[in-house]
Amino acid sequence: MILPHTESEIKSMLSIVGLSSLEELFRDIPEEARLKRDLKLPLPMSEAELRKKFKTLANKNHQLDDQISFLGAGVYRHHIPAIVPALISRGEFATAYTPYQAEASQGTLQAIYEYQSLICKLMGMEAANASHYDGSTALAEACFMAAEISQKSEILISRAIHPHYRQVIQTYLKGSGISLLEIPLEEGATSKDEVKKMISAKTAGVVLQSPNFLGCIEDTASFSELCKQHSFPLVAAVNEPLAYGILKSPGEVGADIVAGEGQSLGIPPSFGGPHVGFIAVKQQYIRKLPGRLVGMTLDSKGVPAFTLTLQAREQHIRREKASSNICTNQSLCAVANAVYLSVLGKQGVQEAARQCYHKAHYAFQEWKKETGLTLLFKTHFFHEFVLQSPIKSEKFLYDMEKQGILAGYSLEKNYPEFPGGILLTVTEVNTKEEILNFSKKAQKILESQKCLNR
Repeated sequence: MILPHTESEIKSMLSIVGLSSLEELFRDIPEEARLKRDLKLPLPMSEAELRKKFKTLANKNHQLDDQISFLGAGVYRHHIPAIVPALISRGEFATAYTPYQAEASQGTLQAIYEYQSLICKLMGMEAANASHYDGSTALAEACFMAAEISQKSEILISRAIHPHYRQVIQTYLKGSGISLLEIPLEEGATSKDEVKKMISAKTAGVVLQSPNFLGCIEDTASFSELCKQHSFPLVAAVNEPLAYGILKSPGEVGADIVAGEGQSLGIPPSFGGPHVGFIAVKQQYIRKLPGRLVGMTLDSKGVPAFTLTLQAREQHIRREKASSNICTNQSLCAVANAVYLSVLGKQGVQEAARQCYHKAHYAFQEWKKETGLTLLFKTHFFHEFVLQSPIKSEKFLYDMEKQGILAGYSLEKNYPEFPGGILLTVTEVNTKEEILNFSKKAQKILESQKCLNR
C-alpha cells in the first residue's frame, strides 16, 4: 500500500469518513497534548543501509555468553541440546496457536499431552495444565485455586518465595477479597512456628517453595502434615524444576498443588523471556485447575486421538464459570520443555541435577577458602546459596562485573534484613576455571577494599 502524499489524496480519504480536514480528525486530542513540531525522523534508507544500521546497533548489545555468570535468582542457564531449538523451530510448532479444532491440530495436541505427562512425572503429581504465561502468574492462579478449594480468604505465603512472584500475586488478589499474609523466615527457611501462630479459621492454604528463593531446601513434608491437620491445601512453588532430578518431588513430600516456572527446561535466559508457567495437581482437584487440559482418547474408528478435555478458561466457557482469564498460548515454550525432558530422559535429568549440586558445593568451599566469603544460612542447598559480603553487595557485584563476571544477585533491595547478602547460582554449564577465576577476582576486590579501609 502506498501512503497518500498529496493534499487531494488526503482530502479524498477524509471525505469518506465525513471530515473536511486533518484538524477535524484530531479534534478530540487536547491542544496541550499535541506535538507542535515535525517528528525527528531520519532520512529514508535503502534495504542494504537499513541492515547495516541495525547490525551496528546490535553489535552494541552485551552478550551473556561473553561473561562468566553466577547469576540465577529464578532464571537459570543450563545446557540446551541442539535438537530442542531445531524441533521447536519447525513451522508446525512455531506457527501453531490455540488448537480449537482437534481434528486439525493432532500434532500440537500430542506435543502438549506429552508435556503435561512429563511435568506430572517430574513434579510427582497426577494432572497438569497446558501451560501459563510464567511462574508468577501460575502461582497466582494456584492461590485462587487454594481459596476456591477451601472456601477461605487468607493465603499464607513464605517470605522465601521469589519476591517478584509475591508482587504479582498481590496484584492478582487485589479486589478479590483474598488477603496475602507473609510468613517470616528462620535461617533462610520458612518458620514453621510462625505458620502455626498465623493459621486461623480464614486460612485457605500455605504457599511454600523448595529450594526457596534464597537457595535453602525446605522441610516441605512437615508443612504438608500441618496443612492436612487443618484441611487446607499446600501449594508448592517451583523456580528450578531441574532440582527434582535428585531431590524428592513436591508430590512425594505432600504438596496438593504445584505451580512454577519451566524456563530452565530447554529455554535460554534471553532478555527476561519468554517463559512458561505450569500448574500440576492431585486428581481430586482437577476440575479446579485453571487453563486447559489435553487428553488422549479413541476416535470413531478406534484410533488414538488427542483433544482438549477440560477448558476452564473464559475463552472457552462462560466468564462467571471460568477458573482463569489467562487466554494466551505458551505452547511453543511448553513444547521446548517436552523436547528437553524427552531428550535428557530420566538419567540425563538426574545427571544435570547432580552436576549442578556438586559444582555449587565445590564452588562454595573454594570461595570460602580463598576469599573468606561465608554462607549466610546454615541450611542445605541445591545449586543456589547466599554468601555474606563484608562490603556492600551492590559495590562487590559492580566491581566483579567490571572484571567480566556476573557474580550474583544482591538481596538488599528485596531483603533489607540481609545486608551484604549475595545470591549466587552454579549450574552444570559453569566450569572449574570459571569458579577459580571468581575466587581470584573476588579476592583482589576484597583485599583492595581492606586496604582502603585501613
